[in-house]
Amino acid sequence: MADVGQGQFLEAPKTGLKRIRIGVVGTGWWSTAVHMPALATDPRVELVAVVDTDQARARSAADQFGVASVFRDLDSMVATVPVHGVIIATPHHTHAELASRALEAGISALVEKPLATTSVDAWALVEAERRSAGTLVAGLTYQFAACAPFVREAVQERIGEVVSINAEFSSNTERLFSSPEDNSSDPGVAHGATYSDPSTGGGQGYTQLSHLLGGMLWALGDQATQVHAFMHNRSARVDIVDALSIRLAGGALAVASSTGTTAANVPVRHRIRFHGTAGMLEWDLLGAEAWLYQSDGYARHVENPSNRAPYASREVASTFARVIAGEVPNPAPAGAAAAGVALIEAAYSSAATQQRVEVVQGELSR
Repeated sequence: MADVGQGQFLEAPKTGLKRIRIGVVGTGWWSTAVHMPALATDPRVELVAVVDTDQARARSAADQFGVASVFRDLDSMVATVPVHGVIIATPHHTHAELASRALEAGISALVEKPLATTSVDAWALVEAERRSAGTLVAGLTYQFAACAPFVREAVQERIGEVVSINAEFSSNTERLFSSPEDNSSDPGVAHGATYSDPSTGGGQGYTQLSHLLGGMLWALGDQATQVHAFMHNRSARVDIVDALSIRLAGGALAVASSTGTTAANVPVRHRIRFHGTAGMLEWDLLGAEAWLYQSDGYARHVENPSNRAPYASREVASTFARVIAGEVPNPAPAGAAAAGVALIEAAYSSAATQQRVEVVQGELSR
């Protein structure tokens, strides 16, 4: 097997000079339904390779999107095809190793959430990015929404000292988390074993709370120090309902809840409310809008642009290419994503031991 460190690294092109060459690792339902269609229609991008241990699935995706090169593993792709970046959309527990190898080769990586399934691996990726010529972007979709930069600026600059946060993420994922079936060979459906097996990072925590807590910590520019959590599996092998009480390093207290039990025809909610000494910011992640209220009477409602879908899934891959080209800042940096992983890991430990647990911390900024 080729040494990934000997791969063909390309410097990111200057804006407008050449196309961004991207490979996709993992050709399951999310890649083929979201990332690859976005890349295939982006004139700035050249989709040059796909990687999957299931070669039939990989060839099917390559044929569908006109990709010339198909590989079984990342090392072979890196040693053969020059790329600026890779998108890693594989089972949760494989993210860290693949991202680390890409960064070692100087290649930028967009890694689907969760960034990793342990705090050790997550913070190691932050360090790996510091040593790399590549950039690490987390696939935390809500941070790619048009309103997200406003949310972060408002939370950090306009509402005073943040003292309390309420966060909620409800969904109808219970059936997904309860399914023992492995549909990994079918790119058209979610892979049951990925989400229902605790050994692969399945469950509400790493699949859903990663969005909520990653976004909360990114907006705050902070990380958690302690958590006390309760979780309910509802006869599944993984958690379905989660409730967390959190202490932040900056002094704020937070409560976060997430459930996969939302009934059919009942609206789901993905919201975070930040309470500060000089105002309040509410972020509707699902609707891609935000409301700011300040103590001086100023109020602002930021709506999602009419030409953009509220759920910014199709923006993620194209934005990754723009990050590589140096056109835009990284909307989902590794530090905040790693802090989210560390918090979720501690929450699982707390729920298992019925004790308050210290959260492993790291360095947020690159």
